[in-house]
Amino acid sequence: MVAARTPNISQVPNAVRSAQARKTSTPRRPAARRKRARLSWSAKLRPELAPRVVEDSRRGGSLLLPTPRLVAETVAAIPRGRVMTIGQLRRALAERFEADATCPLMTGIFATILAGVVVEDLGQRRKPRWPIWRLVRDDGTLHPKWPLDALYRAAMLRQEGVRLGRRNGHWAALDTQQS
Repeated sequence: MVAARTPNISQVPNAVRSAQARKTSTPRRPAARRKRARLSWSAKLRPELAPRVVEDSRRGGSLLLPTPRLVAETVAAIPRGRVMTIGQLRRALAERFEADATCPLMTGIFATILAGVVVEDLGQRRKPRWPIWRLVRDDGTLHPKWPLDALYRAAMLRQEGVRLGRRNGHWAALDTQQS
C-alpha cells in the first residue's frame, strides 16, 4: 500500500500555515448578543390592539382577527360551573362581529396568553382576572401545554361542579355541550 503524500507541516512557513488555517477553519460567529428580557404575560395583553374583520383569502368570506382583551371578555362571560370549547369561543366572537369565522391561530395564542396572565396573578397571590380554566379544547380536554397547570384547572372545574374524566391521558370535561 502506498500512503498518500502530505506536506510536512514543519517545513511550511508560518505565514502560509496561518493562511491555510484561516481557509479551513469555521467562520467566526459574531459576539453573542445580549438577550432581551422576556415580556411578562401581562405586557402581552396589548390593550392598544383593536379587533379587525378582514377578507379570508383561503376560504372566502370574512375573518375576525381578535385581540387578547376580546378573548378575555368572552372567557369572563362563561358562567360558573360551565365550560366552553375553543370552537364555541371562535363562533361566538364571529357572530358578535358578524364575521364568517375567527382566526384559530390568534384565538389559541391569546388563550395561552390569558392562561399565562392567570399564572402571574396566582404567583403574586392575587385573584385570577379571568376563569381561563373554563375554556377547553374542542374535544373537551384541558390543554396540556398551557402555562397554567392542567391539574389546577381540573381542580377548579371540579370545585365549580363540572364533571371531569380522563381522555387519552389528559383531563377532560365530560359535558362540553354546555356554553
